[in-house]
Amino acid sequence: VAGYDKYFQIVRCFRDEDLRADRQPEFTQIDCEMSFVEQEDVLEIFERWAKHMFREVMGIELTEPLRRMPWIEAMEKYGSDKPDLRFGMEFADLTDLAQGHGFAVFDDAEYVTGFAATGCAGYTRKQIDALTEFVKRQQIGAKGLVWIRVEADGNVKSSVDKFYSPEQVRAMAERAGAKAGDLVLILCGKKFKTLTQLCALRLEVAQQLSLRDPKKFAPLWVIDFPLFEWDDETQRYYAVHHPFTSPKLEDVQYLDNDPGRVRANAYDFVCNGTEIGGGSIRIHDSKLQAKMFELLGFTAEQAQERFGFLMNAFKYGAPPHGGLAFGFDRLCSLFGGSESIRDYIAFPKNNNGRDMMLDAPGYIDQAQLDE
Repeated sequence: VAGYDKYFQIVRCFRDEDLRADRQPEFTQIDCEMSFVEQEDVLEIFERWAKHMFREVMGIELTEPLRRMPWIEAMEKYGSDKPDLRFGMEFADLTDLAQGHGFAVFDDAEYVTGFAATGCAGYTRKQIDALTEFVKRQQIGAKGLVWIRVEADGNVKSSVDKFYSPEQVRAMAERAGAKAGDLVLILCGKKFKTLTQLCALRLEVAQQLSLRDPKKFAPLWVIDFPLFEWDDETQRYYAVHHPFTSPKLEDVQYLDNDPGRVRANAYDFVCNGTEIGGGSIRIHDSKLQAKMFELLGFTAEQAQERFGFLMNAFKYGAPPHGGLAFGFDRLCSLFGGSESIRDYIAFPKNNNGRDMMLDAPGYIDQAQLDE
């Protein structure tokens, strides 16, 4: 829009972030934006850049092309849009096998899914109870946990044996890819909520089995995100990334009658369960941008008031453009083997957003406020 062909910058960002291990209100990005590019161009450039970083900083040669995983596959197999691929334990949809046998918990659920916890058949009742309590915790919120044990001799035993024959239990275990010595862990409920809950359980089991090795790296691209997500509370769609993300051109036809089906021209670089970078191809057409605002519930006046600077700039013509930003602090913590980006930021903020060295934010007197 500024007539600038491309830029590459290391930029300080200030955002109203939820404070977690990989988030701070003040952080650094390696940011790039380019004119006349498509998704493939951006992925190719930054895949080369990422491989260069792994080689130069870590001495790790990534020779194979990075895996590209559609968002829906990441969610259905791992329950996360930033899957950790350092270990297996992929999810399996068990809905058709689990329903219709008189077990009301499964029969009434929208979705039943589970995974085979590798070599966990020897877990004691106490350990399984601890996993059940883990998924019931407030931040995860599952109602309970069903398990199937595949004994060393191949026999199966489950917590719901009275509702299923051994053959039916075995069919579920096999669908989950369980082998002798494995423990299948199953949750049910609303589809995407259940997948997210099972993701937390998968990571917890992997932690117990020491499968999350910080010296092992499994980078990938997650692509084909949905453009919108529906919010039941407000009864409207929200942009998954931001309202300037371009839809896939082949999906524009669904904008009016099926917005939830539209995929975004967006992509994330993910490694070891963390989003290291992300970006998108941007909308450059003013009519399409106006349509986006309309679908997101803005009136023409509201769109003009909040985003008029962009809408007006588009009137002068804007090239197709897109880019990607890597989190500098996240990359440092990934390479350094730390869970928290605070270890790589000078004067990080604490959980209350305070800088303990400067004691900021501080008091502002009335004269300063008036000025």
